[in-house]
Amino acid sequence: MNNILIVEDERVTAESIVFALESDSFSAHWLTSGREALSYIESSEVDLVLLDIGLPDISGFDVLRKIRKNSNVPVIIITARDDDADIVLGLEGLGADDYVTKPLSPRVLVARVRAQLRHTEPEPIINVNELFSIDENLQQISLKGSVLNLTLAESKILQHLINNPNRVHTRDHLIGVIWDRPVGADTRTIDTHIASIRSSINEVDIENDYIKTHRGLGYSLII
Repeated sequence: MNNILIVEDERVTAESIVFALESDSFSAHWLTSGREALSYIESSEVDLVLLDIGLPDISGFDVLRKIRKNSNVPVIIITARDDDADIVLGLEGLGADDYVTKPLSPRVLVARVRAQLRHTEPEPIINVNELFSIDENLQQISLKGSVLNLTLAESKILQHLINNPNRVHTRDHLIGVIWDRPVGADTRTIDTHIASIRSSINEVDIENDYIKTHRGLGYSLII
């Protein structure tokens, strides 16, 4: 039974989420403050976090920032804000996996929880052309047996390129690889991610440039 942590200070909202999750066979643990949530995550096994931004003690963004220092647990932001800047900050800047705006539908939220958990189900290590290997469970990609130092977003991009080599992928398409529902995302961030991926690859193999830039189009992985 997956343990879902709900960090929400509005009782009515929280109780409706708890009821929906428990009705769908999840274990739901509800806390009302950011500091309580951080303490709970350190001491308990949590499979996914539903995180409100407007908490009474510290910002949900600060909670997410602290979570991401030590954990890749899926985090879905719950917010009454619909400002693009806040959404992009949560998804792009801080590493949230999804967001839901209030007023929310508990049934839709549960569906999003299930979708995120499917993404984290353990998969076998996949070897690609004796160069790259992908460990879905640990969210790691290795080149020639050496683990690459990648962020979660960079890992998603490189994994997509590995699984679809020798073809051009546009920046818009790669944005969609990182987030299921990109909102206000700047495709130029893909250039930054690609530069970082190249740097990580060069630490292992400086002689080969596996990622090719197609000016005005996008990127491809040449194997």
